[in-house]
Amino acid sequence: MNFKLLTVFILLLIFILFISLFAQGKKEIEKTFEPKELVKIKLVLGDCIIKASPDKNVHVRVVYSYDEDYFEIKFKEKSSSITIQEKFHGNNGDGYSSWVISIPEKTEVDFESATGDLNLESVSGEFDGNTGTGNIEVLDAEGEFDLNTGTGNILVESSKGEFDLNSGTGRVKIEDCEGEFDANSGTGRVRAHNITIETEGEFNSGTGDVEVSRPQGKDFDLSVNSGTNDATVIMDGLPIEGYYEFSTSARSGDIDCPIDFDTEEEYYEGGGDQVRKSFTRGKKSPRYFISTGTGTAELKR
Repeated sequence: MNFKLLTVFILLLIFILFISLFAQGKKEIEKTFEPKELVKIKLVLGDCIIKASPDKNVHVRVVYSYDEDYFEIKFKEKSSSITIQEKFHGNNGDGYSSWVISIPEKTEVDFESATGDLNLESVSGEFDGNTGTGNIEVLDAEGEFDLNTGTGNILVESSKGEFDLNSGTGRVKIEDCEGEFDANSGTGRVRAHNITIETEGEFNSGTGDVEVSRPQGKDFDLSVNSGTNDATVIMDGLPIEGYYEFSTSARSGDIDCPIDFDTEEEYYEGGGDQVRKSFTRGKKSPRYFISTGTGTAELKR
């Protein structure tokens, strides 16, 4: 056997051994429950995917590799609710846990995890989700979403409903969605593209850029604000009509707009001089409010 064949053979043996050891450490639990109005999910380290149930029942599948002495799974079922929980005993266990929970339409979900990711896929209902450091994704979903992460990113695509989205330091991105929006990041970038606003959309960041492109709808209010960076609305070819108002610090901010202003004023607020400029084109709504503390408040065609 030549050297190359010997090397391939050894690597193949190592791969087979690795797969075998992985399979031996892998454990799996599957449970099915009758429909519930409320599903509570209390995780510590595990990632979780919540998707549509193939029937009217709640299906739970967890795959994990932790030692049984260290890791515990608990189910607490009531007539209208179920609590799904992972608990750890001690702090020296190595491994992982991954959850897939399938729910019927219009189920209320209360999710919390210290570090795990949360994915919502093709579901409908009311979702209250909190994770300390995990990422949150919402894909092809509908309902009410109150979702928060301390340091993770938030992504929402092709979904409809009421969105209350918050990240302490991560990015927030919304694309191809419809409904009411309240999206915030303490230090990260906030972006929204091709959204339809029913009544109100608010997009804010403390120190990151905020950008909303191709906003659509009828009589809505859109607020785009950054504390220290740029706040931008990009029409992306849509007609510029409605009321547009820009505000920034008179000393350290800037305003950039391709349309002449109807009114301009300076005023004192929050310990400093501020500038406000506005114009109206065609009709009084929609209303756009673009503001920044020390960046640029900008409208692009």
